Amino acid sequence: MVKTQPCLLVCVLLISCGSPQSDAAKEKQAAPAPAAPAIQEIAAEQIVTDGSWGNTEGAALDSANNLYFCSRGTYKGIIRWNATDGTQRYLAVATKAGPGGLWIDEGNNIFLTATDERLIQKVSPNKKVTTIARGFEKDTKTPKGPNDIVVAKNGTVYFTDPNGYYGDSPNGTVYRIDPAGKTTVFSDAITGPNGIILSLDENTLYVAHNVAKSTSHITKWTLNDDGSAGTMSRHALVNDCVADGMAVDRDGGIWLTCYSFGAAYRLDGGGNITHKVTTAQKALTNAKFGRGSDNTSLYLTSSDMDRVTGYIYRAKVPIAGPR
Repeated sequence: MVKTQPCLLVCVLLISCGSPQSDAAKEKQAAPAPAAPAIQEIAAEQIVTDGSWGNTEGAALDSANNLYFCSRGTYKGIIRWNATDGTQRYLAVATKAGPGGLWIDEGNNIFLTATDERLIQKVSPNKKVTTIARGFEKDTKTPKGPNDIVVAKNGTVYFTDPNGYYGDSPNGTVYRIDPAGKTTVFSDAITGPNGIILSLDENTLYVAHNVAKSTSHITKWTLNDDGSAGTMSRHALVNDCVADGMAVDRDGGIWLTCYSFGAAYRLDGGGNITHKVTTAQKALTNAKFGRGSDNTSLYLTSSDMDRVTGYIYRAKVPIAGPR
């Protein structure tokens, strides 16, 4: 018995000394997680509307900060707008349904998706129309037609062909047109590819798409040296959103428009929502930043849910666009 007393004393001392540390650890574990940063909300202003535009899409701006967008109503083609001259019907093109998406390069060439014609076309500054891709679809019975488009500085073109928009259709296709003019499949691994944008350094391609009725993903690919698809991964999941178009800001944030929700979200590099832009009309489709002194203006295309009257909105945002 006597020989065991020192052991008992040591055990008691160890338990006694260890108790405060255990309590502190428990308190640390029980501490509440820091609150998520508040999402900054910004209301966009309506700047112009017209009953002949139907479903407007594809905002793009030239080097003089003229805004171009697709008209898909009773007038089918491209509309141009600026604050001085207002709107004008710029060019009737892709007239079966109107163009689906636009992109303007550094030479002020307009690239467009002719959805129902199933063509990719280019419009020069003097309005000469050239078809740069046709017959690219693997299965002509399934696709809805080309939708959104982005052009890299080296001339590589990427565009989407969704098949469907709510995650319940066969996978759509992302295509690539290389600088030599050859069209190939970039990826057919996701449902409903819609909005498409390149990162600022053009090393990553982002595509917005829906996986359910109101659940959206942004999927990204690293790009190989030839512009083909490298590693694919999910960048963000956004609920209460039917993903449509995207724009990128100078900090690398992505502004995603949500069709039928009248909302555009900014997602940071980690895919977290930091800002929300709201519009009065819900059928929000695309977004594009102004240029130069107007690069904190985010222009948004929209329509009423019946897709009869088109609207253009402008939101003043705290983070500038890339140009």
